[in-house]
Amino acid sequence: MNSNSKQPNKFTRFLRNNAALLLLIFCVLAIAAVVLAVTLTRDNPAVVPDGPVAGTPDDNNPDNKPDEPDKPITQKVDVYFQSPVKHTGIGLGYTFGPNDLFTFKSSLNEWSTHKALDLQAEEGAEVAAMYDGTVVDVGKSFLKGNYVVVDHGEGVVATYGSLGDIEVTKGQTVARGQTLGYVGITAESEYREGAHVHLEVTANNITVDPTPYVNGEVFRTVEVTEQ
Repeated sequence: MNSNSKQPNKFTRFLRNNAALLLLIFCVLAIAAVVLAVTLTRDNPAVVPDGPVAGTPDDNNPDNKPDEPDKPITQKVDVYFQSPVKHTGIGLGYTFGPNDLFTFKSSLNEWSTHKALDLQAEEGAEVAAMYDGTVVDVGKSFLKGNYVVVDHGEGVVATYGSLGDIEVTKGQTVARGQTLGYVGITAESEYREGAHVHLEVTANNITVDPTPYVNGEVFRTVEVTEQ
């Protein structure tokens, strides 16, 4: 028989006899390759770029710019003067003006002008500032009783008289609606009128009718900033 025909038989027999050994060697080589690959990966970690990574632009921020804080919104609003007290009626009305009208004051038993508006209210009711301002005087007199004078700015000064207890001091800043004191019967010239607030208003040092201020007809346009 030819020697060339025997060679494949020997190789085949070798493979059959040593198949388990060859498989073991193959597995060892495969494991070694995996270990080597892992080792090389640890020694050479992936490089992370220092700069920002480009991504998908936000629909609301296509340029991927950092969000800016909301800017404050400034708008103009009308702020009205308010009545200083929840009154039940008007006692002595405003009768001081170019026509020199007179009203009868029963407490004094005389006819005279009345440069104020008497707001009848329950004794002890809160008396509030008609608008923001500064207390420029606190005192007591025969005509006004216990009183508080508030400078409401822009030339408007209001005197709140015939008060009982007073809650503010001279020089104090007050806000619209802040309590100044309480309704009393301290104006001796008007004690027969009962509990009320004797309200006087001057505009640029000229006495004016307080009624529009009490009725909320006078306002100022101010700027208000909202976040």
